[in-house]
Amino acid sequence: MATQSTGKTTATKKSAIDWETGRVLQNGKYTIEKKLHIGGFGVTYLARERDSDNLVVIKTLNEKVRQRRDFAKCQQDFLNEALRIAKCTHPYIVRVNEFFQERFLWCIVMEYVEGITLAHFVEKKGAIPEAKAIKYIRQISDAVMLVHARGFLHRDIKPLNIIWRKHQDEVVLIDFGIAREFTPNLTQIHTQYYSDGFAPIEQYDKRALRGAYTDVYGLAATLYALVTAKTPEAALIRDRAILKGETDPMLLPQVLNPKLSDTIQDAILKGMALLPENRPQSVADWLQFLDKSDESPHVPTPPHLPTPPLSAVGMDYNKLRELLAGGMWEDADKETTDLMLAVSGKEKEGKLSLEDVRKFPCRDLRTIDQLWIEYSDGRFGFSVQNQIWRQVNKNYEEMGNIIGWRRDNNWLSYSELTFDINASQGHLPTWGRRGRLWAVLALRMRKCSL
Repeated sequence: MATQSTGKTTATKKSAIDWETGRVLQNGKYTIEKKLHIGGFGVTYLARERDSDNLVVIKTLNEKVRQRRDFAKCQQDFLNEALRIAKCTHPYIVRVNEFFQERFLWCIVMEYVEGITLAHFVEKKGAIPEAKAIKYIRQISDAVMLVHARGFLHRDIKPLNIIWRKHQDEVVLIDFGIAREFTPNLTQIHTQYYSDGFAPIEQYDKRALRGAYTDVYGLAATLYALVTAKTPEAALIRDRAILKGETDPMLLPQVLNPKLSDTIQDAILKGMALLPENRPQSVADWLQFLDKSDESPHVPTPPHLPTPPLSAVGMDYNKLRELLAGGMWEDADKETTDLMLAVSGKEKEGKLSLEDVRKFPCRDLRTIDQLWIEYSDGRFGFSVQNQIWRQVNKNYEEMGNIIGWRRDNNWLSYSELTFDINASQGHLPTWGRRGRLWAVLALRMRKCSL
């Protein structure tokens, strides 16, 4: 694609980005371990962070994009991707640690999720049992609802963009490369990008309306692939066949997996309806069809929490959920403290030791965090506080200034704190006001991938 006259520029770009094992970035802060993946837009590397000795993923633009004439625009789109993911703090969404510029290229540093994509999982093991597939889809649906609440569409939900987290049997949504802001019922010109089999018909038309129903199609198509081990027929091929008066060429899920329940097949087909108006108009609406499954009974919960809260020690989190749902922030804050003591068996002592925090169950920490995030629309939660902590280079006092625990260089008393949804981002829960315990809690969150 490059001409003779641009050869020098291309060579400069190539030498700057074809990072081999051992290449150091940001003055030694990161060391490249290996190249992980080259996609249509970006390239990802596994790297090690010097200060923590933890593995991270660094993503930047690939060589093909770097040679495009609109490279500057691609750079801006890439940076926007980092900002979009950073706005969506959720246990089932890959976490952004930071972004930086290495010479002329922007890079995103993300958490390293140890595991494999669901696409590779299915390739190795075959179709996933129905109950487990539904569990994974519920987790991703929960993440997508938060994305929608932030005003974005993901637009590329598929097994290849979902990682199965090793040892924890949960999944994480990645790759927001084509995620975009959207206004419901407004016609906009969109980037014409799609993954055949998982993209709805409207993504083949730059000017077609898009909405939450666009991602509903991706979720349903992903469920189809998980329970059948086959990629569904592309929407464009289905549409052309139907316009000719032919039968929809997509095989029914039960044809490929006779053990599949009628309820799940019905949910898949409703979510994959060709016409957007025939699909459930929101993820919450689509999940109601999964709720009817005899294979996957569950307790009805609010739209943003599709499964009952989980605990490694049998703790009941329903009271915390009810308090948060009712906007009773101070009571929920006190309940959080009580729960953390109870989980560690330290009700009598009334406080946790450093060792208690180091060993606090990841599942319970994640559940408490998820409940706060969901019911505060992403404003409150331990992981929200942790992100701010990292942004200020682990300066505890500076974090306190930003989230409103300090005023005029003085720490506020409990009665002076703000128990309101309009409080500063990260203001609640207040357990982190335990001084030196916060650094240990932050380390535990990192170990728990929060």
